[in-house]
Amino acid sequence: MTDLKNRALEIIDQLHCEGSSMEHRDYSVIFDALEEIEPLCSRDEELKELWAQFCGVPIDPDTECIEEAFGEFPVGTPCEEIWHWFDERHSKGVAYLMYNGIEDYVPETRRLYGLKKLCFECESKDCQFNHGGECRFALVHERKPRINDIDGCIDYDYQEGEGDFCLEAWDSFIEKEWRDGDE
Repeated sequence: MTDLKNRALEIIDQLHCEGSSMEHRDYSVIFDALEEIEPLCSRDEELKELWAQFCGVPIDPDTECIEEAFGEFPVGTPCEEIWHWFDERHSKGVAYLMYNGIEDYVPETRRLYGLKKLCFECESKDCQFNHGGECRFALVHERKPRINDIDGCIDYDYQEGEGDFCLEAWDSFIEKEWRDGDE
């Protein structure tokens, strides 16, 4: 509940308790109206219209503060403070308003962040998925690379021309595979 609503409830309680001429029926109507939960879609539509108005308010590029009063916000209010106000009130947050209702930005960002957490430090300098010492296999294939104690990274993909490829190691690997295949 907002501070404004809380204050209104306090005032109406005070008026009712001080023996004003307000009838209980009138008190109940006002109290119930203040307590009623507004449907999100109605509130979001109002906030969307308010956001469109806010987008027309001039902003000082150096201070990032508004140059004209906007609603309850006086001249000089930092934009970030107003963004927080919208974020607290809109059901999908201020980002939804900033991106003009495109809902895909949140799930896609969340998905990419999850995949990025699967990336790890990698020593295979000649692997296609190694980017600056970090394995980026998960970002391409959307899963962790398969690594075991015997073969190492099964999803290793040699990148020709970069890194130090050791022919002796490759020959011994082929020889071992050929030997193991005969057994």
